[in-house]
Amino acid sequence: MRFVVAIVIVVLAAAAGVFLGYVRWGRETVQTERVEARLETTKSEAATLRTENTELGQRVEQLTKEQERLAQENEILRKQQTTDRLLGGSGGALPELPPK
Repeated sequence: MRFVVAIVIVVLAAAAGVFLGYVRWGRETVQTERVEARLETTKSEAATLRTENTELGQRVEQLTKEQERLAQENEILRKQQTTDRLLGGSGGALPELPPK
């Protein structure tokens, strides 16, 4: 009889140990899975942001080049207009002199 009671106690202790271990590590496993899922989401968001950042950098570069090109064209047109005024005498009428 003692032998049977000892076996039952050992089996119950083992079952309690397995249950407590499952509860403890099961929670950690769920928490780990949540953290891993969040990490994957964060990695995906970071990759998207890097892509958008690269695209925005390219757009800024294009706009800068366009701005430089327009500034050069503006300078050329300004020089042509100045040359035309000087050579063509179409500078317009002189303003009136202020009263003395």
